[in-house]
Amino acid sequence: MITMRGQTLKVVVFILSIFFAESIVGQQLDFENIGRGKPFKVSGNIAANSVFYSSNQNSARAPFTYFLQGSLNFNIYEFSIPVSYSFSNQGGDLEYQLPFSFNRLSLHPKYRWIQAHIGDVSMSFSPYTLAGHQFTGGGVDLTPKGSFTFSAMYGRLLKATEDSDDNRTQPAFKRMGYGAKVGFKKEKYSLELIGFYAKDKINSISAVPEEKKVLPKENLVLSMSGTVTVIDGLRFKGEYASTAITQDLRAEKVSHSNGVAGLLFNNRASTEHYKAFKTEMEYSFDKYRFGVGYERIDPGYQTLGAYYFNNDFENITLNGNTTLFNNKISLGFNIGYQRDDLANQKETNTSRTVGSVNATFTMSKKVNITGSYSNFSTYTNNKLDQFEIINDDNLLDNQEERFNYKQLSQNANVNVSYILENSKTRRQNLNTNYSLATVANAENGIVRIGNGSTFHNFNTSYTLGLPQRKINITSALNTTYNTIGRDESYTWGPTVAVNKKFLKDKLNTTLSTSYNQNNNKTNKASATNFRLNANYVYREKHNFNLSAIQLFRNTSLKNTQDLTVTFGYNYAFDLSAKKKAKVERVRGEFSFSYKEHTFTGEPNEITPEVLIIGKAKRFEEIKKVNKIADKLLVLEQELKDAELKSKNKYKKKAIEYLNHLHNNQDYINTYYELAFKGLEKLYRDAKRVEWSVEQKYKTALSMYNKSSRKDSKKMQLFLEKRKSAYKANKYMLEQLENLKKEDLYKEDGDFYKFKDTHINTILTMLEEGRTKMEVSIFLEIAFAKMFHTLSE
Repeated sequence: MITMRGQTLKVVVFILSIFFAESIVGQQLDFENIGRGKPFKVSGNIAANSVFYSSNQNSARAPFTYFLQGSLNFNIYEFSIPVSYSFSNQGGDLEYQLPFSFNRLSLHPKYRWIQAHIGDVSMSFSPYTLAGHQFTGGGVDLTPKGSFTFSAMYGRLLKATEDSDDNRTQPAFKRMGYGAKVGFKKEKYSLELIGFYAKDKINSISAVPEEKKVLPKENLVLSMSGTVTVIDGLRFKGEYASTAITQDLRAEKVSHSNGVAGLLFNNRASTEHYKAFKTEMEYSFDKYRFGVGYERIDPGYQTLGAYYFNNDFENITLNGNTTLFNNKISLGFNIGYQRDDLANQKETNTSRTVGSVNATFTMSKKVNITGSYSNFSTYTNNKLDQFEIINDDNLLDNQEERFNYKQLSQNANVNVSYILENSKTRRQNLNTNYSLATVANAENGIVRIGNGSTFHNFNTSYTLGLPQRKINITSALNTTYNTIGRDESYTWGPTVAVNKKFLKDKLNTTLSTSYNQNNNKTNKASATNFRLNANYVYREKHNFNLSAIQLFRNTSLKNTQDLTVTFGYNYAFDLSAKKKAKVERVRGEFSFSYKEHTFTGEPNEITPEVLIIGKAKRFEEIKKVNKIADKLLVLEQELKDAELKSKNKYKKKAIEYLNHLHNNQDYINTYYELAFKGLEKLYRDAKRVEWSVEQKYKTALSMYNKSSRKDSKKMQLFLEKRKSAYKANKYMLEQLENLKKEDLYKEDGDFYKFKDTHINTILTMLEEGRTKMEVSIFLEIAFAKMFHTLSE
């Protein structure tokens, strides 16, 4: 019999589906495009890897393991069907049972904005609902044009697994689940509604394994999340989730409920209701970015859509980052506070504070320094039981019974990288790193002897590269000094590695060896290993790789040897790929094409033709960007060096040079686009405050004229400040009133000079992943400063 709440849940899901279906019907399918393009295409890749393991000691590790993975993609016009698979003998010889399989087969057919997931797949709705749990079944993602999106899934989350005499067996009921997510997104805000439901089949296994605390469960989670941009650069986002979970389906039904999810759930005596929510604020302006976050998860919160879930904590975070001195220095910080025992029911409660700061200093093109520091503190308080306090006949020992524990850990790291030489014949690099970690444990405010530890690590490496010989040689020295309580140990060891390419770079090999010796008060041990790695590419589609590691360990008790050999093969194919059209050329004559250009002749004859393209006027602007110009110089030198190499290698270098020219032209186009948007917003802002700025100036002028203290520097400064703001705002309105985008391109104008000053900064911001909105805000502020200076 279907309960009233069960019917209510289905009605809600049905209405939600109809609501979204109407928005889908409103989307017009472009049937005219069906039949255009390539009618049929098959592509994919096949990967096979095997691992051989041998040791002179007993080990639970299998001597031979294989992995077969791959993907196959069928394209029929605009309809695609990706298929992926993964098979392995890993876990096949286990003597115990698990409620999941190591082997997976999945299909992901796609047509335009419709993406399906079939087979052994996983989907994620949010951290509080469905979070990457694998299931066997089907799912769909719909992302049509417009504001709405929709996702849904249905399938088996766990397979029925009977208990056995082996304690390692993980018994489980057959668990089925389904869920849906509806999203609505606009430029300034977004909203998502999520529902997820899962239930165990009680009769799927013969007996309930209560001794292993495995009980049949049922769960419903509802969630709502959203974001809103209040003003440019200021954004809020958050999520609220409510879960109702029945810990034992055999319990009797009850009528009372709690929470949003409980209103639509078949509540039982073992049903528990919890909530979780998280909110964040992000604010960015100029070169600064700040964020504040708050998260709270009730004790006992659980969703069957995740493998593992932390609960019973409250978390507050603050973070920020910026760049200084023309982006030579980058700074970032994070501060956080977390506590548990939100319901005040645990015997002990714990709180943590963490603070970290990191910095990067680009001293020059050759020297780069990075550093970081973090401080992590954990406080644990043992609370006195009230019943024991009442019945305690010794009232003087409460202080001794109360236990306060504090753990303080600190970590610091400094890394210095120095390029000693970078020429076409030799490259040298020196890298040095130092790390420090300390941990101290305080009991009732006292750090006792032996309750602290310190970790020092120093590592330095030197790399010598010989490009013409295609050899790289690396030597390194690693040292570590530890003090743990009253014990101390010292570890040191060198490493040497040689990398060499053969057969026109098709075969890449690396041979390395390292030695480490550890000394402490009671033991002395050493470890030596030899590593060989080889990778061979045949006809660009076949990739073979081989690696071998031989490890020798020597201790005062025993000596061990381990050998691990891994062999892999990867094949990428495209059965319908057409050969690229080749330019007709005289027999034996080298020729290739790039866009509208065709090059014919020997490499030393083609090089001047390639370089002359970079001197075209349309590329003059991008060569003013330092990073682009420096890279072009490197590519130019590599192009000239390739004249003496194979013609195929030379062709790749020529195309790489031309690609760098054309692809980076997009940065200039993006700059002009964002600059014009910034100026448009600056004009709107100036127009909005025009009356207010003028009135403030008139008021200040009136106050000055009526004042008997006209000689007062404070009064003069006040008037000058109002006057300057008024003049600057008026000047901006005059300059921007009839501004057109073409005005930004005039070489003799202020906007062009402005571009030359800021283009390097804009490029760096885009490379760092800053959004276009953040860049536009930066430009708006910079333009305002420019107009203020020009108005004086």
